[in-house]
Amino acid sequence: MADLVFAFDAALDRPIPVPKNAPEAVAEAVADAPFAAFRAAVAAARQTRAAGLVLFGNTLDPVRASPAQAAAVRDQIVALAADGCRTVWVADEPADVANVARALAEPAGLAFVTPVSPLRLDLRGLALEICSARGHAHAASHMPPSFASAHSSLLPAQRRIVLGWDDAWTSLHGEPTVSHGLPSPLPVGAWGQHGTLFVWGSRRLQPVPPGVHHVPPLQARSDREAAAGACVAVTLTQPLPTGATFAAPPHTLTDPRSEWRGDWKEVPTHHVAWRTISITSLSGDDEDLATTIWSALEGMSIDARAPLQIVRCAIDCGGSITRRVHVAEINAETMARVRELYDPRTFRAWCHDIEADRGEAPDALVRNASAAKAGGAASFAAGVAELVLDMEGQEASAVPREAGWLALELLEST
Repeated sequence: MADLVFAFDAALDRPIPVPKNAPEAVAEAVADAPFAAFRAAVAAARQTRAAGLVLFGNTLDPVRASPAQAAAVRDQIVALAADGCRTVWVADEPADVANVARALAEPAGLAFVTPVSPLRLDLRGLALEICSARGHAHAASHMPPSFASAHSSLLPAQRRIVLGWDDAWTSLHGEPTVSHGLPSPLPVGAWGQHGTLFVWGSRRLQPVPPGVHHVPPLQARSDREAAAGACVAVTLTQPLPTGATFAAPPHTLTDPRSEWRGDWKEVPTHHVAWRTISITSLSGDDEDLATTIWSALEGMSIDARAPLQIVRCAIDCGGSITRRVHVAEINAETMARVRELYDPRTFRAWCHDIEADRGEAPDALVRNASAAKAGGAASFAAGVAELVLDMEGQEASAVPREAGWLALELLEST
């Protein structure tokens, strides 16, 4: 069982770009992925008998959404309500609440949370308050303790969950940002003293402070995202002991006076997954490379019922700049040979890109320079490699390595 299920960034009204030259089966799977992931989160809430499904991030924009999309979301909310599960929709502004409620025709079981309007729930005997930390005016240090927390000696323990998320969508997908979005997870500070948990949603993989629980999006939308997609089921209460009655005090996972954590579990929801596989190829033409790639795809051993895998093949060229340029030259012929073997009825992996590995270590260039004459091409390449390694030592980033390989490939091809 679970008490709450958190579903972040469903983005039901924003289609995922279909990879170039994708066959019909792949295009259909990509088009269906956002709502399929949303249905999976709803199914997780029903199967775990959750008391609430919490939707936050970009769920459905009533201005962009079609009537069919709104009707489909409403049907899911009504089905949850029939099972005794409330849908909690976290909105940025009160105006958003009115627009969403109107678009969904105010289904039973739907409740809202805004930065100025938290929601109080009786969660199986546990008093719970769900708040939004969106906007700088609602930073962690400015959020007052709840009334029940401030008067804990007079009232039963009340718990609070504070939700926040960033606008990583902008950097990942180039869409407009929201000016009041939080840039990074906020430290919990003194919240733990008041029985408060912080839930942080993001499409980026990033460190979070202790006590902050990261929630990935329901469905990744490109190979630039770290997580394929999942919802998070949390259990904040335990079943009553044998022989106890519902009149007994709330039986929480931890003592009310100690740190409040709960049991958090990710449940996969993605319908499509982007993967990168590394393949070593030091020589050969397009037929040889295609054979190597297809062998690697077959070796993935993907179950026929598993999510569709959209694969980028990163070719490790052993530090050879000439080989990297050659891989780019035979890319189209190699891709055509690989796709000739693809059968969507029997195979759940589709290759959408082949390129020399942008993350390949440049150390071989430094080693090769020892056998080259001073001022030669190998010495120049080694100098670029040393610069890249020095920059990586100062700051962990993939940009210097990618830029270094690109510069060397451009010089080799001219």
